[in-house]
Amino acid sequence: MLEPLQRTALAGVRAPAAISAFSDQALLAGWRTGLAIVNLRGNAEDPAFRAAVSRALKLELPIQPCSSVADAVHRLVWVGPDDWFVIGPKGQASAIEAQLRMALAGMHHAVTDVSGGYTVLHLSGTPVREVLAQGCPLDLHPRVFGPGSSAGSLFFKASIWLWQTDEAPIYEVLVRSSFRGYFWLMLERSTQECGLVTRRFQ
Repeated sequence: MLEPLQRTALAGVRAPAAISAFSDQALLAGWRTGLAIVNLRGNAEDPAFRAAVSRALKLELPIQPCSSVADAVHRLVWVGPDDWFVIGPKGQASAIEAQLRMALAGMHHAVTDVSGGYTVLHLSGTPVREVLAQGCPLDLHPRVFGPGSSAGSLFFKASIWLWQTDEAPIYEVLVRSSFRGYFWLMLERSTQECGLVTRRFQ
C-alpha cells in the first residue's frame, strides 16, 4: 500500500507540494517491522560450517566481502569474515535459531536473535540514490554497487547496513531500533524536493 506522507513543515522550510502516491519522482520508503533478524558467527573457511548453514537455510553462505544473497524466505548478509545477519519472515527468529543450532551442533559457532535491536527500511523510487547520497558516504553508482552488494556505513549520524536487492534500484537498510525515529526524520529532510511516499508492509 502506498500513501503520501503527511507531515508538518520544518521551521523555516516551506512545506513541499502534495504529491501523488503514483509520482515517479518521489522516494518510496517503508519499515518492514518485525522481521526475524539473527546474528550468525562462525568459521567461513570451514567447509563443514558453510555446508551446515546451507542445509539449514537452503542458501549458500556469502563469503565474499560486502555481499548478500537471498531467496523468497531468507536474506544472508555478510558483515565480516566470520559474521552474518540472517533476515527472515516475521515471527521466525526462534525457528531460524533452532535450525542453525541443530545444523551446527558440535561446531564452533554463535547464533543470537537480535530482532529486538534492529529494523529494516525498504527504499525505492527514481531519487533513491540521490537521497541516500545526502547522508551516506558510500559510492552507490551501479558500476560499483549493484544487486547483491552490501556494506556498513552511516546515514548522517545513524550507523546502518545497506544492501541492494535489484536493478530498479531497490535498497534495504538495517537500522538500530533506537535510531529509527532519527533516521526517518533525516529521510524527511532529505526529500523536501522530491517528496516522500510511505509504503506499508503487512
